[in-house]
Amino acid sequence: MSCEVDLGDNLKVTDSDSHFSDFTGVHPSKIKQGKLYLNDIINPRDRENVRRVICKKDSPYVYLDFYIKDKDGEYVFVHCTGNKVEGTKRFRLTLADVSSSQKKSEQIKHNADDMKELIELVNAGVCLFKVTSDMEFEALYMNKACCDMFGTAKGIYRNRKYRLDDLIYKADKSAVFQAVGKAMATKKPIDMELRVQTGGNDYLWCKFGAAIHRYDDDGCPIFHGIFSDINDVKMAEEDADEERDLLIRIFKNLPGPLFTADFDAPFLLDVVSSDFIKLIGYTRKEFFEELGGDLTRIMVAKEVPVAEHNLVLSSEGKATAMATYSIRTKSGKHVIVVDRRRIVERENGKKASIGILRDITAQSAFETLDI
Repeated sequence: MSCEVDLGDNLKVTDSDSHFSDFTGVHPSKIKQGKLYLNDIINPRDRENVRRVICKKDSPYVYLDFYIKDKDGEYVFVHCTGNKVEGTKRFRLTLADVSSSQKKSEQIKHNADDMKELIELVNAGVCLFKVTSDMEFEALYMNKACCDMFGTAKGIYRNRKYRLDDLIYKADKSAVFQAVGKAMATKKPIDMELRVQTGGNDYLWCKFGAAIHRYDDDGCPIFHGIFSDINDVKMAEEDADEERDLLIRIFKNLPGPLFTADFDAPFLLDVVSSDFIKLIGYTRKEFFEELGGDLTRIMVAKEVPVAEHNLVLSSEGKATAMATYSIRTKSGKHVIVVDRRRIVERENGKKASIGILRDITAQSAFETLDI
């Protein structure tokens, strides 16, 4: 719909099309008689801005939005474009009813505000960050939990350039940059663990998930990210690893050819003692790297099935197992051993075995001679 107004007479409507007449409920004849003033049907809060914009000198074209009253007395949101009628004080306006779009926009804004409030209540650190062309992670938004996690405040990252990559623990930066670069190339999300610097050499372990949210006007990607505090879990894992390492070191130094293995894979050994290494003649590195920790690699092949049967099938439900077989040491010597196992249960519920080999080569030779 369109109309013309007189800039010198309080924005009096001097002409209009039928759509404008129908919208305002004013008959075209009355409009031509000067019975309608645009200023009277514009929302009072918008009047001054509309007058200022369309009456401004050296502005032949204008674009603005405002509320205008329809024939039912309801204010409708319209988008307006206009231009001066050359050689006159009249201004021609074209108006489009965009109230439905405005309501949708307001609803989206309302939903966004609600979502923002919910995000502020999330315990995890939620953020938006831009990856610049220099691979700097510029913070655009951080919820309260994220600010607390990084030891900052909203005013700091809003008032100056605030870089998240400066907060990443030095040893983890390379892995993080690689993960972000891969996400930029493949559009796939990031899921990793990293450490956040909290001051000095102190750090906080976090679960970090992120994905590209959109692209900025300069083409740089903007990621949404979540940092979850997993420090207590990681500290417990590190303590458990240290304890396991200590037990392994103790086990390696226990007297006797000792070893451990899963119950269902009795010849794939996990840990072996120093005396076990002395018995087979191979170094620890040779046994685990070249032979893969596989005891069958040095066993007499035809004896393997019987030994495996005795150690697994024959010991189901029992606390101990035993098998006798021959092994070939690195020097080529054949040694007959008795393999005794105690069946135990790991923390994950799976069965394992702790075993010891006893060299009975001399005893077997004596028994043969005695016969």
